[in-house]
Amino acid sequence: MKTRILALGAQSKGSFCLIKNGKLHVSNSFGDLSEAENFHRFEKEVKKIKPKIVACDLHPDYSSTKLAKKLIAHSSLLIKEIQHHEAHVASCIADNNIKGKVIGVAFDGTGFGRDGNIWGGEFFIGTIKGFKRASHLKYAPMPGSEAAVREPWRMAFSYLYTLRNLGGCQRQPPRLRRVELKLLTQMIDKGINSPLTSSMGRLFDAVASLVGICDVSEYEGQAAVELERAIKRQATSDKGQGRYNFTYKDNIIDWTPVIKGIVKDLKAKKSKGEISLKFHNAACHMIKDVCVTLRKKYKINKVCMSGGVFQNKYLTKNAPMLLKKEGFKIYLHKRLPAHDGNIALGQLILAGA
Repeated sequence: MKTRILALGAQSKGSFCLIKNGKLHVSNSFGDLSEAENFHRFEKEVKKIKPKIVACDLHPDYSSTKLAKKLIAHSSLLIKEIQHHEAHVASCIADNNIKGKVIGVAFDGTGFGRDGNIWGGEFFIGTIKGFKRASHLKYAPMPGSEAAVREPWRMAFSYLYTLRNLGGCQRQPPRLRRVELKLLTQMIDKGINSPLTSSMGRLFDAVASLVGICDVSEYEGQAAVELERAIKRQATSDKGQGRYNFTYKDNIIDWTPVIKGIVKDLKAKKSKGEISLKFHNAACHMIKDVCVTLRKKYKINKVCMSGGVFQNKYLTKNAPMLLKKEGFKIYLHKRLPAHDGNIALGQLILAGA
């Protein structure tokens, strides 16, 4: 099968994308490519394709990235490494056939950033010809790296420990299990297997653990899913009432007031549902506030939202509602999922541009 560009997607929702005979083809998901059986099926299908250019994720450890480099090792193929969150935004642009510049909001769990840190709470401005990272969540350490994805209590500890170092909180981390407090402290202090992350997904994880909803995830995104469910148990008369507040300075979105507010409410024995509601409202208003600031600076009125965090129904209902009140034109995915299943299309679009 001959084609010009083959895009190999990401890791967790393995899929590829290509254009053949003028028609776009997005494969079905092969599942998590870190699992050998899924990767072998993926590789078998990819090797049937004869491209001129291979596009892949910027993350060097993704199976799809390693396959791309394997394909070009003994050939004249060109390789284009595409930043994960830029691919998310590009896929949303393509999904909605948007013309002109956009503000791209990319919120998810993990994506390798251009500065070597782990991104996931990003605001971009630009078009499919290229993006500029205009704003992002303040970094926090991920003690244990990938282990912090599976064990949200690690991120709860990280945010609390960072606050303590800033003089803002003396509360001990919740329900530490299997790993001594001293060990995590040393990991963060010495930068041992503790990459910095701006991920909104990891912040959701931390809040879920802080309030006692989920310390260890048995499936991808469990902590965030259960944190959203807690809102439904909140009294409807309180719906939409109250929120924590992010602060914003020099293009950095600071989560410290949010964590301080949660700690205060925990001490006051507020319910899990109320804390979850206030956190979700904080995220919605933060999106609106940052977009308003970026519009003033860059004169852009279109907002795209993509990434796994936007599988959250509360977020995708209420953030657009706030933005529309400010006069923005909002775009969510129509045909593709918000999660990494849209990455291959974004890679193809950016590689082609």
